[in-house]
Amino acid sequence: MAAMLAEPPGTLEDSTASLTELRRPGLVGRLEGWSPEGGLSGWACAWPLHAQAAPLRLHLVLEDLLDPGQRRVIAELMAVQARPDLLALGIEQPCGFRFWWGPTHPLPPFSQGLVLRVLAEGTGTELPGSPLRLDAATHGRIEHQRRHGPIREGALTQLQMPLLHGWGRGAEPLQLRLDGGTCLPIAPPEPLPEGPWPFQLLLPAALADGAVHHLQLETAAGLVLDQRFELLPFHLTPWAALQRHARPPFPDELSPLARERYRSLRTWLAWADTYGTPLPPDLPLLQRLLELPLPRTEGAPVAVGPSEPGPDGSATTRQPLRLPIAADPRVSIVIPVHNQYGVTRRCLAAIAYAPTRIPFEIVVVDDGSSDGTAEALAADAPGVRLIRHDFARGFNQACCSGAAAARAPVLVLLNNDTEPCAGWLEELLDPFERWADTGLVGAQLIYPDGTLQEAGGIVWGNGEPWNYGRGGNPHDPRVAYARQVDYVSAAALAIPLELWKRIGGFSPEFSPAYYEDTDLAFKVRQAGHTVRYSPLARVIHHEGLSCGTDTAATSGLKRFQAVHGPVFQQKWAAAFEGSREPGHAAAETIKDRGILGRALCLDQETPRPDRDAGSHAALVEMGLLQELGWKVTLLPLNLAWLASYSEELQRRGIELIHAPFVLSLEAFLRERGREFELIYLTRHTVAAQALPLIHRYAPQARLIFCNADLHHLRQLRAARAEGLEGDAARRALEAVEEVKRQELAVMREVHLTFSYSEVERAVIEAETLGEAATAPCPWVVQGPEASAPLEGRSGLAFLGSYGHPPNRDAVEAFLVQVWPLLLEQRPELRLHLYGSGLDDSTAARWGAEAGVIVEGWVADPATVYARHRLFVAPLRSGAGLKGKVVAAAAHGIPQVLSPLAAEATGLRHGQEVLVARSPDDWCQAVLRLDSDDDAWRAMGAAAFTYARDTWSRERGLGLMADALARLDLPHRRPA
Repeated sequence: MAAMLAEPPGTLEDSTASLTELRRPGLVGRLEGWSPEGGLSGWACAWPLHAQAAPLRLHLVLEDLLDPGQRRVIAELMAVQARPDLLALGIEQPCGFRFWWGPTHPLPPFSQGLVLRVLAEGTGTELPGSPLRLDAATHGRIEHQRRHGPIREGALTQLQMPLLHGWGRGAEPLQLRLDGGTCLPIAPPEPLPEGPWPFQLLLPAALADGAVHHLQLETAAGLVLDQRFELLPFHLTPWAALQRHARPPFPDELSPLARERYRSLRTWLAWADTYGTPLPPDLPLLQRLLELPLPRTEGAPVAVGPSEPGPDGSATTRQPLRLPIAADPRVSIVIPVHNQYGVTRRCLAAIAYAPTRIPFEIVVVDDGSSDGTAEALAADAPGVRLIRHDFARGFNQACCSGAAAARAPVLVLLNNDTEPCAGWLEELLDPFERWADTGLVGAQLIYPDGTLQEAGGIVWGNGEPWNYGRGGNPHDPRVAYARQVDYVSAAALAIPLELWKRIGGFSPEFSPAYYEDTDLAFKVRQAGHTVRYSPLARVIHHEGLSCGTDTAATSGLKRFQAVHGPVFQQKWAAAFEGSREPGHAAAETIKDRGILGRALCLDQETPRPDRDAGSHAALVEMGLLQELGWKVTLLPLNLAWLASYSEELQRRGIELIHAPFVLSLEAFLRERGREFELIYLTRHTVAAQALPLIHRYAPQARLIFCNADLHHLRQLRAARAEGLEGDAARRALEAVEEVKRQELAVMREVHLTFSYSEVERAVIEAETLGEAATAPCPWVVQGPEASAPLEGRSGLAFLGSYGHPPNRDAVEAFLVQVWPLLLEQRPELRLHLYGSGLDDSTAARWGAEAGVIVEGWVADPATVYARHRLFVAPLRSGAGLKGKVVAAAAHGIPQVLSPLAAEATGLRHGQEVLVARSPDDWCQAVLRLDSDDDAWRAMGAAAFTYARDTWSRERGLGLMADALARLDLPHRRPA
């Protein structure tokens, strides 16, 4: 693994120092100073101390006290470094930080007023020891460090198991700390050289366990010089050598493709557990065939024999493969083959091994094989349709023959030297369902060593094709999202059969092979469709087994790659776009076809739309930008990859930035900030952190700020609902004023502020005296074609994220003030509470109330709106538009709302909803809609119609297009 940037901790000079002197509101710590050897160092952790507390984020700020306008955020720091010297003070968690100036960090000319401050993120609390005065000498040394790097006395250079290499300087002994514990001494050589001296260290055999270990180079006094995380294998035999020289069964968990194998097995087991799906009947056979070395033959074709390697490697009779061939397929998988039957058999085994719910047929085209492929297929693969050419016509014509025999509406072409992975057909078909203009979809192709072969193709302005991403990491965010591309490889692609026939399939001028897939993609686009890459359709490709890899050969199909290049370039010269000079930097720009601009969206977390309405809103707003022609890149500040949530974003075509590929917003903006014409900020806390970095690294970007709701208004209402008095009320109002100041400061810095509420837009314009431009934020809700009927419904429902205080407060108040009154008059009533973020003790307390059923999190909120008779939203605090209320209206379920819940929706009392202001109002409204079927139907229908007109996708596109136009940004005309 790559070495991490060394950020060693400092040392506590006085171990008897009192923590009392180092405490500030919410934290304890100290800025310890700056030195040429150690940079800026210190430590900080949350107070009161807690071993499991999250590490503090800090801002390093440079100010000039003689010029108050000169204030810059230099860097974001994380207090996460080990500080064993703090144990004497009872501080066990890693909480140190260290910072070295680099060439990208600003440093203004020297001034007598320059100071450094370290402030806690969010609260702005300043560390003890801060500010730190920068005198002329220190300023000069920092400038030297910016230009030449930090002065270091040693570093780790290379790991060649079991030896670790590095260097030291000077006479002081060094030591290697292993996993924060044991230290191995490193003595300087004798005689001592003048400059650096190299060392190599034999690592203990106990570390060779196949796990990740932390290696830290220190001085004997404990000053950290370098550190890295390394995966230390328990053997050094390459996987290919194991397969060649060892005997089965092979340790498949060591395979570079172990993750994909496990993903298939896990999916089968999950389906069996959840849905009762039967496991493949010959799963052990399939596992064995896939873990064995790839059965390839060199030179003249070798006739297929009756045996193959068994479980222990000895010969065993070849068994038939029971493939799940469908009588009414949705997909026709066409596999062209020429000899190499062992490779074809393995491909069929991989198809059976990869879980899919898409019904398929398999058509194998035997293109003049002489090794007995046709006979072996007839015996081994019952149900597979076989088409035979008497002589080899080549890949192009073999695919056309298979397509002519296909019976399913979607044609999938698949090389026989491939191994599809779990869910591959679902992922190949997803873009057709997601984007109506899709005409051709290609898979992510992966080499057997786990590296990337292709993530969609680029055709440069000179007509030269490129496999984008070749040799890279298939999980890199740059290659892990769906996007429009120039072409996709015929090794694994999908196309509607009707379209294939309409454009004539593969063009005959590219027979027998090569450039037929690139030409097909250009014909698809010429017919008015798009070509897309689906990153989660993973297919392993043993490239070159069928046609070789030498384009200079005088025989074999590979030579036609060079022959057909000029033919393709002449045919499509007028269609080529972009740079005529291929290069990796330019590839990052032109890889995204069909876009008008690039937008960066910043939020606190990865959206989870089944958990909170804010996530739904984020997805809607990013989707509207995409429909208007923008590529969207999302960076959540927590940089978390959240499995299915993250994968769904990638399916949507959103480039999701996550760790470890990016470790901070600053690092990302430093590298790519100039790329974006638009930056879309969500939440004022996110914007406050991001704006100084944006001004530094992306000054060209236009800025839209979506605050969702006015947080200070929400806090003010919450304080009033609690009935605070005295000092508590004063502190609450001071907090409201501070949040208000922060929100308005952000709004003054951006070009446009979105708000869902007309009331809140008026507040913003009044508070900023019109300085902050505002616009209505689009909200889109997709309801059913018709609301569910009344029959079968029962009970009241509330849905919300209970991590959001207004939702918890609403339920608490409703259970005390309203629910007992309702039960007195209608004891059979039931209240169903849905939503995430509810702790066990609160759930148990609420569930103990008569008639209350705590349902908890629900995967599909639509089931809530279809199952119950009434939806209630008794909110007493909050602000902005309430997503749950909008969604309920879109599903046609009548609602009883508090005035605050109805705010900003436009839903009218007595027309689309009932608004209750007192406990008596609540009782009357609930009992009326619970007993009057005609009133229920009328109100549900009115709400359904209002929602369809007010929160339609068409209206949302119009609002987003208007906002882009106000900022002079391009957009497609909404349909």
